[in-house]
Amino acid sequence: MNMGFIGGRIREAIRASLRVARHYTREIAIALVLAVVAAILIDRYYKWVGTETMLNNRKAVATLTTLDAKGRAIAQGTGFFITNNGVLVTAYHVLKGAATIRAHLPSGAYYVFKDLRAADEKADIAVLQFDATDTPSVKALGDSDKLRVGDEVYAIGTPAGLEGTVSPGSISNPVQEIGGRSYIQFTAPISPGSSGGGLFDTDGEVIGITAALVAAPEAENLNLAVPINIYRSVLAGTASQLTRGSPELYYSLGNLADNKKDWDEAIHDYQKAIALDPSYLNAYAGLGGDYFEKRQFALEVANYLKATEIDPKDAESFYWLGTAYEDTGNFNDAVAAYVTALKIEPDHMMALHDLAVLYLAEGKVDDARELLPRISKLDPGWGNKLERLLERMK
Repeated sequence: MNMGFIGGRIREAIRASLRVARHYTREIAIALVLAVVAAILIDRYYKWVGTETMLNNRKAVATLTTLDAKGRAIAQGTGFFITNNGVLVTAYHVLKGAATIRAHLPSGAYYVFKDLRAADEKADIAVLQFDATDTPSVKALGDSDKLRVGDEVYAIGTPAGLEGTVSPGSISNPVQEIGGRSYIQFTAPISPGSSGGGLFDTDGEVIGITAALVAAPEAENLNLAVPINIYRSVLAGTASQLTRGSPELYYSLGNLADNKKDWDEAIHDYQKAIALDPSYLNAYAGLGGDYFEKRQFALEVANYLKATEIDPKDAESFYWLGTAYEDTGNFNDAVAAYVTALKIEPDHMMALHDLAVLYLAEGKVDDARELLPRISKLDPGWGNKLERLLERMK
């Protein structure tokens, strides 16, 4: 505590109290002065305790970096540890497409991802287990049902890569309905990278998980958090219907099995996701990739084909279908799939690349040449290689 500052506050309060105390007896005057001093000390003490709690919570808020199966960084978000043995909470959308995750604390500590304990995309829930026995943890989970308009709060996260950022604000609306879901609307500033961080009340308890900021013309600090009470059963480690019945959970487990190159386990998880949601496009794509690894190319084609049927406007599914047709030696269908992908997404570089190679392999030099300007614009290096190949094939 800043004792010099407190001493100044006390002296000012005593002077003011003495001016008032002139109208009372000596005993009452002394009691009045002591009461004022005690009130200032108590107020300052609680503010100091609140600051200490905030600093301890800050130690438990981690920067998350997600990586694909090849170890390339995908995105950055935030999460916070709720136990000292490495259980961390974040928003599900932070993990989308990730094969693994790294956690970094302001102290400099790094933790290795171990397992996914729970996940639900629709509720934006993810509970992760890191390989650790000594993680700091937030003070406690609060009660989001008790929030009121105007309550003071603060958010801790990693906005735009700035680790351990603390932002104060207040509750604008404790129950804001958007798209059929309930959020906490608050004014504490957040930015991309903050998602998955903690929203805390003045007692230092987590009352929400920062989820999104609303981009609106001439509007600021329209920020949203998922109420902590939606998370409570999952965070407590109890198996809820939300966890057991989630196709997103099994899809995420399939991704993790892929990362371990356990293709059979991944297939099992993707099939469980599809059993719960027969239109789960990403699960079919996951199966296609695993059947490729197992050299079961007919099944690879079947699953990518199903993905294109679910969403005929998904260029990525048509691209992977083209690669699957190539694996079976069905080159005409592969060309058709690549052409469809490019109709949906004209700048799909991999579809352009593979289609050009396929044209060259089949001696269709003019068709390959038509792709050259688009390829050169997107990737000059590959454009130069393709141009040299075309010159040689003259």
